[in-house]
Amino acid sequence: MNLKLTLALTAAVMTTGAVAQNNILDARENYNVGDVVTVTGVVTSDDNLGSVRYLQDATAGIALYPGADWSSWDATPQIGDSLSVTGEITEYNGLLEVGPNLTAVDFFGAGTLPDPLEITPAQMNESLEGQLVRINGVTFPLAGTFITGNTTYDFNAAGESGVIYVRTSNSLVGEELTGCEVDMIGIVSQFSFDGFGGYQLLPRGPVDLIPASALCYTSPVSQTNLATTSFTLSWTTDLACDGTVEYGLTEDLGMTASAIAGNTPSHFVNLEGLEPGTIYYARAVSTLDDGSSAVSTIRPYATVSESSGNIHVYFNGAVDHGVATEELALSLGTDMNDTVAAWIMSAQHTLDVAAYNLGDQTVEDAVNAAAANGVQIRWIYEGTNANVGLMNLDASVVTHPRTDGEGSGMHNKFIVGDADFAETAFVLTGSTNLTTGQLVSDLNNAIVFEDQSLARAYELEFEEMWGSQGMTPDPANSKFGADKTWNTPVDFLIGGSPVELYFSPSDGTNAAILAEIEAANADLEFALLTLTRDDLGSAIVELNQSFFVSPVGVIEQVNVTGSEFDNLISNGVQVYAHNLSGDCHHKYAIVDHSEVGSDPLVITGSHNWSSSAESVNDENTVIVHNARVANLYHQEFHGIINALTGNPDAVVEGSAAQWVLMPNPAREQVWVSGLSAGDVVSVWDMSGRRAEVGQWAQGGVVQLELAGLSAGMYTVSVTHRSGHVTTNRLAVH
Repeated sequence: MNLKLTLALTAAVMTTGAVAQNNILDARENYNVGDVVTVTGVVTSDDNLGSVRYLQDATAGIALYPGADWSSWDATPQIGDSLSVTGEITEYNGLLEVGPNLTAVDFFGAGTLPDPLEITPAQMNESLEGQLVRINGVTFPLAGTFITGNTTYDFNAAGESGVIYVRTSNSLVGEELTGCEVDMIGIVSQFSFDGFGGYQLLPRGPVDLIPASALCYTSPVSQTNLATTSFTLSWTTDLACDGTVEYGLTEDLGMTASAIAGNTPSHFVNLEGLEPGTIYYARAVSTLDDGSSAVSTIRPYATVSESSGNIHVYFNGAVDHGVATEELALSLGTDMNDTVAAWIMSAQHTLDVAAYNLGDQTVEDAVNAAAANGVQIRWIYEGTNANVGLMNLDASVVTHPRTDGEGSGMHNKFIVGDADFAETAFVLTGSTNLTTGQLVSDLNNAIVFEDQSLARAYELEFEEMWGSQGMTPDPANSKFGADKTWNTPVDFLIGGSPVELYFSPSDGTNAAILAEIEAANADLEFALLTLTRDDLGSAIVELNQSFFVSPVGVIEQVNVTGSEFDNLISNGVQVYAHNLSGDCHHKYAIVDHSEVGSDPLVITGSHNWSSSAESVNDENTVIVHNARVANLYHQEFHGIINALTGNPDAVVEGSAAQWVLMPNPAREQVWVSGLSAGDVVSVWDMSGRRAEVGQWAQGGVVQLELAGLSAGMYTVSVTHRSGHVTTNRLAVH
C-alpha cells in the first residue's frame, strides 16, 4: 500500500482509464491510486461496517466505498453476494479502496463465502488488508464496559495484542464487551494518517465473537476496599467455581490468594500485607470441578499511598464565589504560570513532563532552576509543534518527541514530581498547555494531586511513551497512540476520595465519560473546547429529556465539522457558544455538584470530547469523586456563564497580587515586598491550616522565617486594608 501510494505520488504522468487485471491481488499490487480497475469476488461485510463493503476472492480482499450509500445501484450488497465492481483506486488513511468513483456494479447472485484465515494479532498487516480472518483465544482488557460507536478496543490473544474498531452502525454498540474468552472473526482493515501501521480488526456484530470456553467472566475484575496495605478484587462467572488471584510486583506475578468462598459464581479475594503507594499486578483464575479454568487479563492495581492526599484546583479565569459552599475557588488570573512553576520547583528528585507544547519563560526558568538543584528531568512532547521553549531548557533535560503526525499527537498535559517519594510526590494535570497564551489568555484549569500512587501510575504511562525506565528514551520500544496498551491502574483513594484515571486511546476514556453523564441524578455542567462525539451529545440530549436533570454547557468550537452544538440547541439543551476573547480551552464536566449524597464528581484532563482524542491522541483524564472539588469547578463554571450572560456583578475576578516573594522557592527566609501600611501577611499549608512563621517588618517589606516549615507548597496571603485578599504560591525546599 505504501509502495503504491509512493508510486502514485511520484509518477510523472498517470493515464486514468479502465484496465484489465487478473484478480484482486493483481489490482492491489500492480495498479496505482487513480487507476480504474474491475474487481470480482464475494462480499464479506454488511451494514455493521457502514456503507463500506469488503470484497474477497481466492487471492486477496479489498474495500469498496460507494460514498454515502448504494442507492445509485441495483441493490445494497450483502454478505455472500457475488459482485463485479469497476471504479477508481483510492486510499483513505492507509486503507486501499475502490471508490467512491464507481462506474459499474454487477450482481451475479449468491457466491461462496471464503473461510476465515486463522492468524494471531501480530499477523494483521498489509498482505491481509481486506480479508476475513479468525483469531482464537481472544480476551478484552475492558471486559464489562458497554461498547460505544466509533471506538477502538484492545484485545489479547496468543501473548500478543491487537485492536478492534466498532463503528456507530455496528450492532455491537450498546452491548457489554464480553468477559468470555472468544474466537473472533472479522475483516482486517487499516486506519493510519501516514499509511504505516494502524491495522485493526472489524467484527461484523455479536455473531463474530464466538465463546471459546466453558466458563465465562460475567463482570470485570473490580478493585474495592482500597487501603495502604490491602485491597479486594472481586468478579463474577456464569458458573459456580473456585476463585483465586495470582499477583505480584511485576507481570510475572508469583503469589496466590484464594477467594473467601469457593464453588460460587461470585468471587472475593482479599490481598493483604502489601506496601503503601505501590502498584501490584494481578489476574483472576476461575476453576471448575473438572479442572478446566478461565483467567482474566493481568491488570495493575494500586494501594493507597502515605502521601498527604491533598487536591488543589486552580483556574486562570473568573470565578463566582457567590455559589461557594465550603471553599473559595482560586482564580490566579495571569499568575497561572507562577503556580505551575512553583510546583515544578517543589520537586526534589525527579520530574517527568508530558507536554503538548512549551513556550512560557516563567515555566522554562522553573525547569532550569529544578535542573540546577539536581532534579532529573525527562520531557515528552508533540514533535509537530513549534515547542520553542525546549531550546531554552538546561542541557540536562532529556527530551523525546512523538513524530507520526497523527491527530493532535502527544496531546497530554501532565507533570509528575518525585514519584518514588511519598512525602513530595505530586501530579499536575488539567487542560492547560505550557504556553503563555494558554496559561494567561485562554480559559484553563489545573489540578494537583499530592499522591504517590497516582504519580507512579502516571509514570507507567510516561515510560510506555518514553520506551524505557531510565533517563535515556528508547525510540524502538516507545509506544504512542494506538500502539499503547491499558497498562495503568484505574482506581485510587486520594485523601479519602475515590479518583479514577484513564489514558487515551487504550483505556476506554469515552465510555467512562459517557457512563458518568448517563448516571447524573441532579446536575450536569460542562465547559469544553469541542464536542464532536455523537454518543456524548446524544447522552446529554437524553439526560435533558429525562426531566430530572437540565444540563448546562459552554462550547468554544461550535462550527467545526461534526460539532454537536446545533444538535444540543435543537433539542432544548441550555448550551452556550463561548464567543468571548480567549478560547474556552477546558475539557471538564461537573456531575451532581448540588447533591452531596449523589456522588458529586469532576471529569477533567487533556481529553477533548472527540473521536481523535478517543482513538488517536495521547491523552489523560481524571474523574474526581469529591464534593469540594466539584463545587470549586462549579464556581468557575458560573464565572463563565456570568460573563456570557452579562452578569458581571456575580463575577469575582482572580486579582493578581501586586506584591512579590523573593526568593521563590526559598529555604530559610523569604521577603514579601510591595506591601502597603496595614497589610497583614499569613502563610497557609496546602491543607488550609495556618502555618506558624516568624515575621519582621520594615517599611513595605516583611521577612518570613521558614526554618520550622517542612518542604512543600504553601500559600502566602495578604489581607489588605480594604478586606480584599491576594495570594501567591511559595515553594519551600
